[in-house]
Amino acid sequence: MKSSRNLLALCIGCALIQAGDIIVASFLPILMSELGTAADASFWSGAAFSVAALTSAIMAPVWGSLSDRYGKRIMLIRAGVVLTITYGLMGFAKSHLEILLLKAITGALSGYIPAATMLIATTTPNEKLGYAMGLLQTTMAIGTIAGPILGAVFVSVFGLNGTYVACAAMPAIATLIAVFIVKEKRVSVTEQTGIIKGMRETISIPVLQILFGILVFMQAGTACIRPTLPLLIKELSTANAAFATSIIATLFGVATAISAPLVGRYWRGNYVAMLKDSLLLLVVCVMLQGFSQSVYSLGAFRFISGAPSVAMSVAINVLVAQAVEPEVRGTVFGVMNAMSSVGSVLGPLLGGYLGSAFGVASSFWGAAVLYGLSGVIVISSYNFLMDTLKDTLEISPPSTDRRRFLRRRTPRSM
Repeated sequence: MKSSRNLLALCIGCALIQAGDIIVASFLPILMSELGTAADASFWSGAAFSVAALTSAIMAPVWGSLSDRYGKRIMLIRAGVVLTITYGLMGFAKSHLEILLLKAITGALSGYIPAATMLIATTTPNEKLGYAMGLLQTTMAIGTIAGPILGAVFVSVFGLNGTYVACAAMPAIATLIAVFIVKEKRVSVTEQTGIIKGMRETISIPVLQILFGILVFMQAGTACIRPTLPLLIKELSTANAAFATSIIATLFGVATAISAPLVGRYWRGNYVAMLKDSLLLLVVCVMLQGFSQSVYSLGAFRFISGAPSVAMSVAINVLVAQAVEPEVRGTVFGVMNAMSSVGSVLGPLLGGYLGSAFGVASSFWGAAVLYGLSGVIVISSYNFLMDTLKDTLEISPPSTDRRRFLRRRTPRSM
């Protein structure tokens, strides 16, 4: 009962954080434009997303390692407090450089959803990881749906700047959930591993090297369209861009919420196949979005892309989690979050450049190439991944120094 309450509390907290992030991300290009960067709003928006991802990439392994030592719950509280402060301050920003600074601070010191994911991955039995990750994606999708709706309400009531101040309430509530509801039963660690050593041992594991490489390209593909999607919507619907942005984001959220509980059943727990198929489907989906000639077709293609997007996220999280022992999942997920952030640095920079140089639609074609590269890695290493991670995804330790970072091989129960 306690574990179920914990999972539900973490999911609600992540939904609130996701809703706030959607609001901030959706209106950031428009805010940048109003702060005097109208001619280069695509570039500066991409820079803002990238600087946050860069500082996150630097700090994520540190927070992951510290979470193994001191617990994930304290990381939730730290991240929630930082987001509350930075969101509020964005509403008072007077220049794009102030936004860049706040985004850099956010990237370095936040990370509520990664901390919650680490806590779920550490405390959930392997056989229930797929369900737990699917439920997390479902509730985050609800946040994705609620975010644009709340964003539209906030903009109409408080104005663009006031929206960021109002948005700070969401991480504040998520922080209170972490303080008063979330409980953590610490996993005992018999041997403390230093941050650098833990990172080195993590990236030396062949299966994780492959999964992290896939993650960098797929996250870059997801982030590539982030700075230009609102601008494309603005081109297609000049009369009411903010409303159209909210509706399209809501459609994407509805699709992910519907799909999250179903994707595991469709692929029957074969997360390697789930990852491969979802990446290839996303290549087609983002290409179609780039060719959209109206907000209606763009909205339809964004809706269709919801299912492969959530399947991709569930698959990569489960594969990484089940490849290692629970007591070091904080460290491993910290490195994983750093790799994800590397993709989030490269994606917006590429998308912003393509949008400025060749038109905003070209960033979608860049995203398709990045997803395609991820898919190629999965296909080329498919047999290795299936052989290494088959059944319960257990991996034999090749050496004593890395024994805690690999799952011990045990007989499969009948």
